[in-house]
Amino acid sequence: MANFQQILNDEIRRLARKETSGTLKELKAQLVELRKVTNELNRRLKALESKEPQTAVAPGAPSAETPETAKALRVTPERIVKWRTNLGLNKSQYAELLGVNLLSVIRWESGKSTPREEQKRRIVAVRDMGKRELAKLMAEKNINVKSK
Repeated sequence: MANFQQILNDEIRRLARKETSGTLKELKAQLVELRKVTNELNRRLKALESKEPQTAVAPGAPSAETPETAKALRVTPERIVKWRTNLGLNKSQYAELLGVNLLSVIRWESGKSTPREEQKRRIVAVRDMGKRELAKLMAEKNINVKSK
């Protein structure tokens, strides 16, 4: 009787291995195919990312995002402090000039947060203003700067 049980168990194991082997081969083939697709998609993504600045604008149209403006939006805490002090403004005056909260300027300068894109554009616009434009804007916003 033990011999019959042993033969039955061996046959069940053999059939189970055969069935799982076939399923496993199918799954491995699918995995290989998915890896190929993933690699191809990653290559396409890298190609698109490298071409992004050129393809963002329609051919023949003037580019709104030139290398100068892309570079101009590099706003770091050290640069914010430098630009603010060059203007001779304290943090609250600078915040009022940019139209933001005082705590925002404090967090930017300490590096605890970064300005959003719109705020970066305002910071860069103020940085690039001439003395007359800046004086006019400060007069409109009633910001008085003490002369040294």
